[in-house]
Amino acid sequence: MLRELQKENVWWTRGDVPPELDREFKRADFFAYEKQFLKQDNANIIIGPRRVGKSTTLYQLVQNLIKAKGIPPSRIILLSLERAFFDTVNNPVKDSLRVYEENILKEALSNLKEPVYVFLDEASRRSDWALEVKEYIDRKYKIKFFITGSSSPALFQKSTESLVGRHEKTIMLTLKFRDTLKLKNQLELNELMKKVRKQTLRDAFTASIKENNPEILFNVLRDAFVAHGPAGESKMQIELNEYLLRGGYPEFYDKNTSWHQASKTLREGYFDAIISFDVMRVFNSRNPDKLKRLYTFLALSTAQTINLSKLCSDLGIARVTLDEYVYQLQQTYMIRTARIYRKNIRHASNDIKKVYVGDVGFRNAVLGVDEDEVKEPTLVGTLAETIAQDHTLRLKYCTEPCETCEIYFWKDKQKREVDIVAEFHKKLIPMEVKYQEGIKGADIAPLKNAIEELKSPYGILLTKNSLQYKDKIISVPLWLYLLMC
Repeated sequence: MLRELQKENVWWTRGDVPPELDREFKRADFFAYEKQFLKQDNANIIIGPRRVGKSTTLYQLVQNLIKAKGIPPSRIILLSLERAFFDTVNNPVKDSLRVYEENILKEALSNLKEPVYVFLDEASRRSDWALEVKEYIDRKYKIKFFITGSSSPALFQKSTESLVGRHEKTIMLTLKFRDTLKLKNQLELNELMKKVRKQTLRDAFTASIKENNPEILFNVLRDAFVAHGPAGESKMQIELNEYLLRGGYPEFYDKNTSWHQASKTLREGYFDAIISFDVMRVFNSRNPDKLKRLYTFLALSTAQTINLSKLCSDLGIARVTLDEYVYQLQQTYMIRTARIYRKNIRHASNDIKKVYVGDVGFRNAVLGVDEDEVKEPTLVGTLAETIAQDHTLRLKYCTEPCETCEIYFWKDKQKREVDIVAEFHKKLIPMEVKYQEGIKGADIAPLKNAIEELKSPYGILLTKNSLQYKDKIISVPLWLYLLMC
C-alpha cells in the first residue's frame, strides 16, 4: 500500500508535481476551485464527462497548494480510485489514510493542528467512498476533501443521503470555445482575446436585460467587433470552424495527433467505455447495442425536434424503456434535451423535444465525420445551433448559478420555430441561429413574433458575420457571442 501511494504521490519525494501532470493550460474551472473550494469545510465534488480534464485540474490544485499556498507536500494525498490496485482493497480511503498518517504524515489525523488535503479521483469507481469520507467529516477532522467522478448517478449512487449537507457539488464539462483558444496558447489568439474581456460582455448583457436596454449590450459588442478588425474576425472564424469539428475535448487539440487518429481512438475506445461502465454498470442496462443505436440516431438529429412516441416504434422499444435510455444518456452528459416553452411549463408536452449532443466533437468522432463533411451547409447549421445552445446554458449558469438550468425552444401560431428561449433575470430572451452569409426578412419573422409574445426586452440573432441592432434584434456573429459565454 505504501509503495502504491508513493507512486501516485510523487511530490512526497520530489517536492512538486511533475510537468507532465501539471499542465501549463488551466481551464477557467481551476481558478473558480482555487478561490472557492479551498475556503470550504465541506467535501468538494467535481462531476462531469470523462476526459474533460478533471484529473489534470486536481494535479494543478495540488501544485497550487505546494507552490502558491506553501502547503508542505506531505500534507497532500491523492488517490486515483480507478487504478486496478484499489480493486484489491476493501476500504481504499480508510486503509490508504491509515498508511499515510503512519508513514508519511507521521501525525494522527484525529489530532491535526493544520489541515490535510485529500484528493479522490474517479470516486465513482467505488460505491462506498462516501461512507468512508463521511466518517472523517462527522469527526470534525481537519481534512479537506476534493472528489471527482464521471457520472452524477454513479458518484452519488450510495452517497446522496450520507453526505447531505456535507458536500458542495460542481460540474466540469467540455471546453468552451474560448477555452480552446487559450489551450492553443498562440500569440495572435492571446492578443485577440485581450480585446474582448468576458466579464465586460457579461456585465453588459446583464445590464441590458435588467434595464430593458439592448443598446447597452450592442455597444459593447460593437466595440469588441471593431477592436478585432477584419484580420481578427477572419482568425476567429477559422477557429470556430475548427471548433465545429473538434468540439471541446482537450485531446482533440493535441498537435501531435490528427483528427482522424484522435476521433478513431475515441470512437473505438471511449464510446464503449461510457456505455459499458457509466451506463451499463451504474444503471444496470442490458442492451448496450440499443443504447449505442439510440445515441447514433440522436447524434444524427442534433438540434432537431424529435417525436419520442414515433421514435419508440422506429427503434422497436417501449416508451418507458426509451425514457430510461434518454435519461441515462443525459446523466452521462452525452445528450441534452429542450422542451417547448409554455407559460405554465408544467403543461409542456414531454412527447416533443429538441435533442442536442453534449459535445459536437464527440458526435463527429462517433459518426466518423471528417474535415470535409463538416463544411456542408446544413450540417454546419445544426452544429452551430448545438454549440449555441450549449454555451447559452453555460452563460445562464454563470450569470445565475442554479442546481439545474434549463432552456427551451418556442413555436408561434404558424408553427414557426425559434431555436432557443432562455430566462435571464426573470425575463425571456429568444435566440435564433442563422449561421449563413445572408439573412432574409423571413429568417427573422419568428424571432420578431417571439419578442412580442414573450414580452422580451430584445432577441438575439446569431449569425456568421453580421453585427447590427434593429427592431429589438441584436444580430451578432456566433464567434463573438461564444466569447461572452
